[in-house]
Amino acid sequence: MKNKNPLYVVKDAGGIVEEASSAFDFLVKKFHLEPLVELIKSLIEMILEQVNSYQGIIIAREFIEKILGKLELFKKFGIA
Repeated sequence: MKNKNPLYVVKDAGGIVEEASSAFDFLVKKFHLEPLVELIKSLIEMILEQVNSYQGIIIAREFIEKILGKLELFKKFGIA
């Protein structure tokens, strides 16, 4: 289903326009945070690959919850 009121991001002075799927996606594209998002995803994947015990699951879950808690600030202020 096509979004009736999409967000658009103008990147760089070249006038490149991209559609954003959400307010969070808009901010990521607007401020060129794609590499940071990829780094966080890679870090979480690396941590989850190392989990081999129940204690590891608990530690990994706590770490991921802390990261996601920081992202909740976006929702708290109505950004995402």
